[in-house]
Amino acid sequence: MSAEASTLLREGEALLRRRAFAQARDALARAVELLPAMGPAHALLGRAAHATGDLAQAAAAFEAAKALGESGPDFERRRGNLLMDLQRASDAVEAYRAALTRSPFSAGSWYGLGTALAELDDVAGARDAFAKWGQCPGPAGADAHLNIAAISRQVALDDDFFASLPPPPDAAPEGDYAEGDAPLIFAAADAGYAARFAELLSGNLAARAPGIALHLHVVNPTAESEERLARVKDLTQGHLDFAVTRETTDLARFDGPDGHMPAKTYYTCARFLALPALLARYRRPILVCDIDMAPTRDPRPWLDELAAADAGGNVKIRYDFANHLLATMIYVGDTPAGREFANKVAGYCRHFLETRKAAWTLDQVALRATQLHLRRQGAWRDFREFAPNVMNWMDDDYPIEETQKRFLFVSLYSSVPRA
Repeated sequence: MSAEASTLLREGEALLRRRAFAQARDALARAVELLPAMGPAHALLGRAAHATGDLAQAAAAFEAAKALGESGPDFERRRGNLLMDLQRASDAVEAYRAALTRSPFSAGSWYGLGTALAELDDVAGARDAFAKWGQCPGPAGADAHLNIAAISRQVALDDDFFASLPPPPDAAPEGDYAEGDAPLIFAAADAGYAARFAELLSGNLAARAPGIALHLHVVNPTAESEERLARVKDLTQGHLDFAVTRETTDLARFDGPDGHMPAKTYYTCARFLALPALLARYRRPILVCDIDMAPTRDPRPWLDELAAADAGGNVKIRYDFANHLLATMIYVGDTPAGREFANKVAGYCRHFLETRKAAWTLDQVALRATQLHLRRQGAWRDFREFAPNVMNWMDDDYPIEETQKRFLFVSLYSSVPRA
């Protein structure tokens, strides 16, 4: 190995660890030029290129690495992830299984295999893979909310499960509703988030899309949140059709026996629990978003493009089941399939909350599982995945000035000082 190639290889590895993917890709591409027979360099280049979104370069690098004898479990798992991004689920299944032959307790490989099989509508195989994922030890230092076993128990893909879900309650939340037929944006939050972000979200909408409607649903309101919402209504009057509904819920009744039902899980599901009633009340498409999102420009032209769709969702990474559809931005049309999507997602969330088996990411799991179920049922007229350039994925990698140039929605949470 030449001294320069060795230096570049070490530099590329260090840059990968620091998540400086573009610089890592450049260093590793040069190393590969100097030593084209160096399999590990091709494998690292594949990782860096994948992280920068260059799927063609990543695929070429992984193929070269495999031809040169790379075959370890980590390599095959990462190759499977890339194949999922390339929409080659069958090939990804082979890669994940190759990884599991070498490392049968790899949580990432079982998770990837479950995701790939779900994409292929192999419900039984996916269920088995997710069950094995739940039996794997969690990664060291992982967030306590991300309990692998608890999350794996709520990945229900069987069509019989969906058929057993009861319809949503008829009662609509109490409060004020928006008038007219303007595009409707809907967010839900606990009192703390409502007090913190309602003014920022509504102010951005009033400034960039005057006349649009915003419906906010608050769980367990407080005097502070009510005072802040009254201020929002005064500030936006004449510029924004601002509506608020409220609910009071005893969150303790949802606590699971293993303690993996944080209150925030209910808060993240609240918007989808209320959504069927709002669709029935408004009879117009609804864009569901996190309360800590804000538009950088008028979203109405983009919403007009979605108007014919049954539903749509923004996508993070294809090989992560829970995050395949991010709950930060979900569009639901006023169509039979759109309403069924909302009903099933609400029923899914309600089932795991009421059986006290809910865990972190329940809202995202419900969205993805329901999407797959309705696809198998042939219910979709049009489901659109809107990505990229919709939002910044709650990512701090971009400064706020850059996100406002690149994305239609940005994260206020990433943009304002944390309390």
